[in-house]
Amino acid sequence: MTSEVLNVRIAEEKDMEWIDSLIYKLACYEKRPEDRTGSKEELHYWLFERKIATVQIAECCGEVVGYALYYPIFGSFAAVGKVHLEDFFIRQDMRGKGFGAQFLAKISADVLSEGYAGMEWSCLDWNKQAIGFYKKLGAKEDTGREYFEFDKKKLTAMAEQYQKTKVL
Repeated sequence: MTSEVLNVRIAEEKDMEWIDSLIYKLACYEKRPEDRTGSKEELHYWLFERKIATVQIAECCGEVVGYALYYPIFGSFAAVGKVHLEDFFIRQDMRGKGFGAQFLAKISADVLSEGYAGMEWSCLDWNKQAIGFYKKLGAKEDTGREYFEFDKKKLTAMAEQYQKTKVL
């Protein structure tokens, strides 16, 4: 545990190199570097032109320690806005110093101040270190769901299927 204070700030366009680098480090940590297929230009477009997500940068003593990326979601049953924490990453050499808990606390405060009522995220089932960390902080494990996805190829196929069956 460190007594160093973490500075957390909203990422700016000038942080693109750091964001790009940290996303790659996260992909490597998750043993999926081949899944990181987006370009820096595409990332810039979605983050800073479309503003689809918020990126926060964590720094200590002028050094980037990690990043987080989250975006809004909506629960229709409760009519409540939450955020989905897509990425939460502390550099490997900076772990175990209390930065993760400080960073998550700051993100929580920001999410609340933005008017959201909750935050959710997922974690790879093999990542026991992260699971233990989240449980230690009191995060509740969501159960009873299976996650599904369509990639762009499947989205295209589904859209084409719709176009073929659509009544004009």
